[in-house]
Amino acid sequence: MVSHEEVQAALSARIDGEPAGLDDAVVDAHVSNCAECRAFLDQALALSQEFGGTERPVMAPPQDLSAVILASVDDEWRRLSHRRALGLAVGRTLLLVMTVLWVLWAISLIVAGGEEPVVASSASVRLGVALALAFTAWKPRQIPGVLLIVGTMFTFTVGFAVRDAVLATGQFEPVAVFIPFASVIALVWTWIADRGGEARRAWRVLGANPQ
Repeated sequence: MVSHEEVQAALSARIDGEPAGLDDAVVDAHVSNCAECRAFLDQALALSQEFGGTERPVMAPPQDLSAVILASVDDEWRRLSHRRALGLAVGRTLLLVMTVLWVLWAISLIVAGGEEPVVASSASVRLGVALALAFTAWKPRQIPGVLLIVGTMFTFTVGFAVRDAVLATGQFEPVAVFIPFASVIALVWTWIADRGGEARRAWRVLGANPQ
């Protein structure tokens, strides 16, 4: 004759889906005639339905994350590439516009000043700057060198303009300040559009905390 403990163990195993160790007919016959084991079965079934009756979905790991990762990286790369291309297009357009302005400025100087050596020298400088701006529109990587020259010209032009204004000497020409200033802006814009991402990454590396 089986004991209550054996029957209750078999019932628990049956509820859990494990081998009962006793014949089902023996267990069922005992439960039908035993109030204690029947109460144990009812309580066990209630607890099983309360805590484990609702099947929880199994969180299976994805088979391959590479497609998801590459898709997100590709979207980010496309966004940055589109923004860089748009910025470069705007910068190159500005540089070409400034190239035309420098050429027109040189021609106007030649027309107004004749063939004096100083006029010819100044016109040559302006044509040289125009050629340099056109070259940077084609090769933005050459911008730092040209920016140094144009920036220096702009700085000295502003300095002389301030001097003339303070001393009330000479005649101030707004175009002499505007064209170099606009050229500096166009050069800086194009350089940021072309190399700004690398500069930001280098800054982050330099500012990284190794601790």
